[in-house]
Amino acid sequence: MVLRDGVVVGRCQWEPYVPGDLALVYSVSKTVTATAVGLAVAEGRFALDDRVADLVGGAPDGSPLDDRVASITVHHLLSMSTGHTADTLEAMQARPAAEWVPAFLAQRPQEPVGSVHVYHNGASFLLGELIRRHTGQDLLDYLRPRLLEPLGIEATWDTDALGRCLGWTGLHLSIDGLAALGELLRCDGVWHGRRLLPEGWVARATARHVDTTDPHPDWGLGYGYQVWMGREGYRLDGAYGQFAFVLPARGLVVAIQSAQSCTQLLVDLVWEHLVVPGLPDGPAGATARVAVPPDTGRGTAWRASGAVPLDPAMVDPGEEPGRAPDVADVRAERDGGELRLSLLAEGHPVELVAQPGSWRRQHLQLGDVRVPVAVAAGADEQGDLHVRLVLTDTPHTLRLRLGRDGQAGLAWRVAPLQGPCLSRMRAH
Repeated sequence: MVLRDGVVVGRCQWEPYVPGDLALVYSVSKTVTATAVGLAVAEGRFALDDRVADLVGGAPDGSPLDDRVASITVHHLLSMSTGHTADTLEAMQARPAAEWVPAFLAQRPQEPVGSVHVYHNGASFLLGELIRRHTGQDLLDYLRPRLLEPLGIEATWDTDALGRCLGWTGLHLSIDGLAALGELLRCDGVWHGRRLLPEGWVARATARHVDTTDPHPDWGLGYGYQVWMGREGYRLDGAYGQFAFVLPARGLVVAIQSAQSCTQLLVDLVWEHLVVPGLPDGPAGATARVAVPPDTGRGTAWRASGAVPLDPAMVDPGEEPGRAPDVADVRAERDGGELRLSLLAEGHPVELVAQPGSWRRQHLQLGDVRVPVAVAAGADEQGDLHVRLVLTDTPHTLRLRLGRDGQAGLAWRVAPLQGPCLSRMRAH
């Protein structure tokens, strides 16, 4: 979705996704968390130069903190310049969720605070924790009346074991919502004449606060407050190509939700085809079909007993394989012009329907949990059945192969960073 001066001048939606899908935008969540911090600072809840240890009450046992840990401020969390040279989140998640804050405080920065940047999910979690502790509300509840409802954004946010919005990831938005966030920043926090963000916040949040180093050029241009600096302007940035490019000098916002790992290539294409040549005037839109598995008509039934393993041969070049989800005992058979698929997913019996040559949107019913999916299926020249399950609230697709010999395999098209649990692949 492309906006010029707030007007939609380009929009495309590829099947099987449809307008209104609340897709997981991964680390775009960080920018929204930072925006909550900006609002809380303006309300006097805390200040950018406040020390984080003071704001969370110090070490739980009252013991003295390491001097570097004690000097980390809200500004350092926002700019990911805490002095750590590795993300603290892994060590935090090794402990129960209730202990994540003390786990952060226990990790001494390897470098002086403020001196280096490291991509730091643990810092983003702490920002969400500051909102919870100093407003009495979690991120989504705090942001709804102040930001999301005025922008007309419907959103959900994945939570941890304690029910807390994750802060560093987990936000689900439509493409319209993602574009609206970019447009609000382009307009300095003013939406249709109403100021939603504190005056001066956008300028501060989108300034370059710390240098970055990365083998990919567009991630080496510096970092603001949970936003990446760009060749021009800045961008909201999530895994697998969830972007909102904001170019204030051009009056341009480009919002993208995608499902691929070649993110530097995607950024290059945006500049080559959208930014540099510009776009024609006037609204535009399209829905495009994408290739679905072929169907030769061979075979009438397929069956594979037991757990379906990850098949490395099905993993696309350049992709991480990811862990296999809990899928077992798959059967498929033709029923007139349809193909009916039954399986066990996470121990739950599931029935799905595919129509060769097209996508069919439906739900994985996993007990009381309904996970939106789109299914396409077809047989190849050898008679093996290929099934694609697009989890439409995420960037992820599960690919399943059923051989005529009873052998089966599966692989992800971009593996979920949050793990393979299918019941979590939804906006809720």
